[in-house]
Amino acid sequence: MRRAGLVAVATTALTLGAPGQSWATTSTGDVAAGWGDRARLRVTWVDRTSFEGGSLAVTDRTCDGRSFHVTLTLRTGSGAVRSLGERHHTGGCGTRTVHEDIGATDASGVRSITMTLCRRAAGAPEQCETRYFSTNPYYGF
Repeated sequence: MRRAGLVAVATTALTLGAPGQSWATTSTGDVAAGWGDRARLRVTWVDRTSFEGGSLAVTDRTCDGRSFHVTLTLRTGSGAVRSLGERHHTGGCGTRTVHEDIGATDASGVRSITMTLCRRAAGAPEQCETRYFSTNPYYGF
């Protein structure tokens, strides 16, 4: 029996913005799906309504021939759930695909971001695990 594991590393660092801007907070999540593939998400929370400059690295570590992707989802200040779409790994066994310039803005605020890892195989249902959740430090729950 294979044991599903979770590796999560979350770091927060303050970075000084351009003149006239306030401080920004960077959140990073490095997670492994129960089947072994990995994803690392880094976003910079700018204020109550947005994050920017994000990057997502998706790595095939299982070499099982199954398609692998990550879905990023926002919860807005109005309570709506908004998908930022799927980011696919395209390189094959042992390689990493990096997606840059991930960001979002919502006038009602961005409460949080969730990262879900999924894999597909022909003739089998999609297997997904939600492995990362980050709250906006500027939202003020």
